Amino acid sequence: MSDSDWELFLRDMALCLATYQGRGPAMVWPARAHAVLPGLRGPDDEAAGEGIGDDGWRPVPPGSGAHALAVDLGHAMGYPVVAYQRLLPAGVTLPVEHTGPDILLLPLRGGARCRVERPERAQRHGEGVELRLRAGEMFYVPARHPCTLDDISSPCPMLLLALHATP
Repeated sequence: MSDSDWELFLRDMALCLATYQGRGPAMVWPARAHAVLPGLRGPDDEAAGEGIGDDGWRPVPPGSGAHALAVDLGHAMGYPVVAYQRLLPAGVTLPVEHTGPDILLLPLRGGARCRVERPERAQRHGEGVELRLRAGEMFYVPARHPCTLDDISSPCPMLLLALHATP
């Protein structure tokens, strides 16, 4: 991966946030994702086919590519960004609980169906945004918007970036 691949990937993420943050869910297809993704994968991705189970969201290790992404995005946006990882097993349905910061979801391999509801409409099923989130695509989910990941056909390493913007 070249520096320009990283810069273009980061620029597209920052542009999405500058445009949509605080407005509603948004999808972004960052440039050069094919070049950047291998550097973001961690040990869970390598072991995905070896029976490793889901053990919750964990902070990414310092010095990892995912940690560098959080730090660089934080510098670009002017607020702290914290990266978490989780291996989503095939067949799981996972509500993503987040009442605090806005988040970005990024599958590093495979994919999942992602459903996001408006906070005031969460009780009425059938309203909201539903899409297939694939490796290299990123989805912005505002705080307090209920989100569910499901329809995972093979283990899916997922990166979650928590955006700690000052209101």
